Amino acid sequence: MMEEQVKHHTVLDSDQQQVGVLYAKAILGAAGQAVDTVVADLEAVVKECLDKHPRLDAALASPRMSQDQKEKLLDNIFSGRIDQKLLNFLKILCRRGRISALRAIHQSAVEMRESQLGLMRVQVTSPQPLSDEQRSLIASRLEQAYGKKVSLVERTDANLLGGIVLRIGDKVLDGSILGKFDLIRSAVSSGVQKALRDRFSSLLTS
Repeated sequence: MMEEQVKHHTVLDSDQQQVGVLYAKAILGAAGQAVDTVVADLEAVVKECLDKHPRLDAALASPRMSQDQKEKLLDNIFSGRIDQKLLNFLKILCRRGRISALRAIHQSAVEMRESQLGLMRVQVTSPQPLSDEQRSLIASRLEQAYGKKVSLVERTDANLLGGIVLRIGDKVLDGSILGKFDLIRSAVSSGVQKALRDRFSSLLTS
């Protein structure tokens, strides 16, 4: 499973989602053979720049800055560091007043690219962050059950006691269903990881 497949979901409103889908189609279509590079660069722009530097986020969205100032700012930060198609795309978003939708565009672009690659997106909610071994186990069992490569989107919920919840589209797999899939039982019986037995014991009942 690719490292990039583990992502953190962001809740977006319907307007953002619609804009995200529209512009994600545009950037994926323009990316050509560099599509995976563009998607990776887009993720870096969102997570490593905008999320960590809110003043940059605010500056690019500010009506007080001219388009020329915004483009110069983008050039100074990203020129030579991200794919040129993506840099041009960021300038277009600023010009159209859509830079605030970049997170929605990123989320839609990732989902579209995963779909193109035949990946099945599964949201995993657990009481604590999953370990690499747990993550690998869950993904491999789901891939065996569904016959598709899996992209895990992880969430934590401290109120979720002794188990995990998986969501595939609109379908939620609770502990009893997971027990029938035998996602965890084989690991426990073979002693692969004792922590799974302790943390996910509620999933062992069928």
